[in-house]
Amino acid sequence: MRYLLTWSVVAALAVLGLVATVDAMRGDEVRVTPIVRERATVPGLARQPELAVRQLREAGVSGVLTYADADCVLHAVSLPELEPVRAPSYEMCSPAVASGGLGAVDGDVVWAGLGYGAAQVVFSEEELGREISRWLGPPGTDENYGFRAVQAVSLGERTVVLADSTYEPRERVLALLEGERAILVQPRWVVREARSLRPSPRGGYFALFGPDGVHLFDRNADPFAFPTAVRSPQAVAWSPDERWTALATGHSVYVFASEPPNAPVIRVPLAVRDLDWGSETSSELAP
Repeated sequence: MRYLLTWSVVAALAVLGLVATVDAMRGDEVRVTPIVRERATVPGLARQPELAVRQLREAGVSGVLTYADADCVLHAVSLPELEPVRAPSYEMCSPAVASGGLGAVDGDVVWAGLGYGAAQVVFSEEELGREISRWLGPPGTDENYGFRAVQAVSLGERTVVLADSTYEPRERVLALLEGERAILVQPRWVVREARSLRPSPRGGYFALFGPDGVHLFDRNADPFAFPTAVRSPQAVAWSPDERWTALATGHSVYVFASEPPNAPVIRVPLAVRDLDWGSETSSELAP
């Protein structure tokens, strides 16, 4: 009898528990805790990039950013999700950026796009000096007006060349060539102490790198202003279609529409040393 009484009490308590559960559900008192999935680790990315992800998605920004960190290790992140994707496994302080097959060898502008180990002279040192001097005028005697190519990149039908004078004091200029003629030469006060060039994928823009950071130009070699929110950029990349420009500072990458340059700016909290912007499938080609 005592055994049966005990089980009756247990059964009654179970019924009361079930009733209480049903009442709680009816009163909407049941709380469901969402499962929070941690984001995959992206080197250099701040812990809360949700605002940047939403803004990139709403703007329709896509592609893959490949970037070098402070130790010259390459990483890649997808846009707009800012999720890690496959990147080249070798170390490189700057991601490789195409120059259109152009380069500078012994003062000449050369083309070696086929990679056969031989370079074809596109613009000789003598031709370059003559065209630049046509704009600037010889500073001294007739035989003392030469210029040597330091770097050359292609903008499609045009070529941009950084060149140094062969006379003293040394003068570094930027020449825009079309065909066999120089159509513009930017003097030292514009070029300053420029060290290197970087073209955009379709030749609509190019960047000039110097001790004071990055300076942008359009394909006519006219200075290209970037948003005032970006302070002291040190690296630049363009989307494959050139609709978007990305400027990197010490702690952030700023993405904005290339035209007009003063459109809303998206700040991505990603610290990079240098970067490049490829298509969505570019990471699949990484070795």
